[in-house]
Amino acid sequence: MTVLLKFGEEKILEGEYVIFQPDVSEEVFWEYVNEDSNCELINGVLVIHSPASEEHEDIFSYLNALFRLYLEKNNAGKIYGSRFVMKLSKKWNSEPDLFIVLPNNYSNIKETYYEGPADLVIEILSKSTRELDLEKKLPEFLRIGVKEVWIIDSQNKELSIFHKNDNQVYKNYKSDEIVKSQVLPKFKFKIKWLWFRKEFPVVQVFQEL
Repeated sequence: MTVLLKFGEEKILEGEYVIFQPDVSEEVFWEYVNEDSNCELINGVLVIHSPASEEHEDIFSYLNALFRLYLEKNNAGKIYGSRFVMKLSKKWNSEPDLFIVLPNNYSNIKETYYEGPADLVIEILSKSTRELDLEKKLPEFLRIGVKEVWIIDSQNKELSIFHKNDNQVYKNYKSDEIVKSQVLPKFKFKIKWLWFRKEFPVVQVFQEL
């Protein structure tokens, strides 16, 4: 569900939704946002998201744990979740589901945001955000300099990895195929782990990374 509201309006919403408030400045965004809010500034539009679905949150938690263990073990970077802003410009203060920063870019990490494009961004599609993620955020991330974007489509059980000049789609969700990441080339992640998380818990698959 997509809803267009103005500040001060009240509306009871249920299920998955996304609210758009146009013509919002960066200053107003930072007055409104806090660590408990679920919103971002996309090309001057304040986007407020509904609470995550169970499937979305489970994928988020799984990848966050797996990447964090790998990155810490190898001193290979830091991962941040959807409450930390990736500040691209005055009109783009985005909050991707997950993003990874390599060690050579740690100087861009500020107290409440990351300055500039992250090295790797992960977006988990939902019914309410599919169009926003694919048609607005993905092109801008690649244009502004994000090296690699993972798009996780739980509805179709697909993982797509985008770079500026190419992309790869992993459609066989039962496959033992290893995901090929240019940003983390030594990260050995099997496709089936993502879709069979109960059978392949983090504590088990981490031993194979």
